Amino acid sequence: MFSCLFCPPSFTADKSSHRPQPLLHSDFQINTRPPSSVPVKPLPHAPVSVPVKPTPPAPVSVPFASKPSFDTSFASWPAKNGKPTAAIVSIHGFGLHKESFAGFANQMAGRGISTYAIDVRGFGSWKDSPSENKKLDFYQTMMDLRSSIYWVKTMNPKVPIFLLGESMGGAIALQAAALFPECVSGVIASVPGSEYYGGKKAAMEVALRMVRPNSKFNVGEKLIEKATSDKRLRENWLKDPRAKLEMTPKQMAQFATFMNQSDDLAKQIETAPVLILQGGKDKLSKEDGTLRLYNALKTPNKKYVLIEHAEHLIFEKGQYDQRTAQIVESWIFEQGEKLKVEGVADPG
Repeated sequence: MFSCLFCPPSFTADKSSHRPQPLLHSDFQINTRPPSSVPVKPLPHAPVSVPVKPTPPAPVSVPFASKPSFDTSFASWPAKNGKPTAAIVSIHGFGLHKESFAGFANQMAGRGISTYAIDVRGFGSWKDSPSENKKLDFYQTMMDLRSSIYWVKTMNPKVPIFLLGESMGGAIALQAAALFPECVSGVIASVPGSEYYGGKKAAMEVALRMVRPNSKFNVGEKLIEKATSDKRLRENWLKDPRAKLEMTPKQMAQFATFMNQSDDLAKQIETAPVLILQGGKDKLSKEDGTLRLYNALKTPNKKYVLIEHAEHLIFEKGQYDQRTAQIVESWIFEQGEKLKVEGVADPG
């Protein structure tokens, strides 16, 4: 198994660990009601039954609403020219939050693509929650994401829906496409791999701290130093009250488990279009890890783009540029045209 930046050397992903399981129906009321006692028949790849709460009726009208009705942390930037040609649901990178996409999302909205973003459980607005929601939780994030996708579908009928994620968010997007492919029209993943520069040294530090698995320590400074050479961005990131820069060794092991399972799940993406991006000057994520995930994808409709001048952040914190925005817009337009030829607006 490959080394994670903050993963102890002896730590490997356990294939029997609890992977996020897809739901058979949209769950629009996460954490607002107790689970239904009626189990749902699992999909072929789901080893166990997953109970779900009853799905409320879909609204008859679909005017734009700034927030979904289910319990998650959500941001939206609707298309500025009326009816959107496509929609993007974005997932942020480690230590960041949904608003990190603001600049890129506004750019996409100006190009007629409605853009949305969620906070991964434990990050952003979740980190100060007084409830269990403040804990790092990839399983619940997957359910949040699926509910978000269905809400976006309701707000944007007959429009293709794409997932876009960066780093940790890229891994979430790829895994979501493997677990519930019927939900999305395609995936855009920036540096989603689990191989990092300086990974062995960082892993040793975490291993030493495992004697106190729930003690917090600051991983942010080293992360930010490798993520960008822009001093102003580093300072703003460190001062951002929504950024989560302290983690426990236990949480880092949890993060490593999630990232490492992307290799197996990527093999399950057989038809969905996938665009993979890597920064040529990335000093955090190794290109080898990104290429390994790209090669593992079974779908014939995949594309790899190396942004030579880019560092680790390609979409977030204002690090996108017009060329990157154009690459994404052109790829989404191309996939939308293919769906029209096939007579399908979106897969849901």
